Amino acid sequence: MKYFGNEKDLNYNDLKKLMMDKDHKKRGKIGYKDFSKWLGNSIHMSEGFYFRHDSVKNPQYERFLDTQKETKQDDLEQAQKNLLTGDIEAKILEKIKFQWKTLRKAFMDLNMGKSGAISKKEFKYYLKFWGLDVTDEVFDQIYKKYDLDGDGAIGYKDFQLSIGMEMFPMEGLYFRQDKKAQ
Repeated sequence: MKYFGNEKDLNYNDLKKLMMDKDHKKRGKIGYKDFSKWLGNSIHMSEGFYFRHDSVKNPQYERFLDTQKETKQDDLEQAQKNLLTGDIEAKILEKIKFQWKTLRKAFMDLNMGKSGAISKKEFKYYLKFWGLDVTDEVFDQIYKKYDLDGDGAIGYKDFQLSIGMEMFPMEGLYFRQDKKAQ
């Protein structure tokens, strides 16, 4: 305290009274909590506003947390978009190869309605099941790529020629393949 003015002007009795008044334990010592409560508004200035240590909320910090949440959400959405548009076909092939050992078993399970062809609804169901939420435009583009004959459904031949050739190219060697009539 002697550095803030003339030492002759300092009255130690007043200082002692002040310390006893600000000390909540009445020991004659001021801890950080008492000091901060007493002078916190004057000494803790943060970016243009004074934070009161006896208050429950810190509005600026809460605004900072909100912007962080928004930024994280934007980053998450961008990452998902990059994952989905990056190489969706490779992810589909990876999921099928991981889940099934043979192309035939994959086709039979994907064809849930046992109609002999994988419908758009069935294919979309499995994409969502695998966590690949795609837009309708991307879905239509992928579905058309696997529907080689363009009949609106992925038949076994379509499945074999599109997905099968990339995933299990050797599988065709083990099964009888009909030759085209000449």
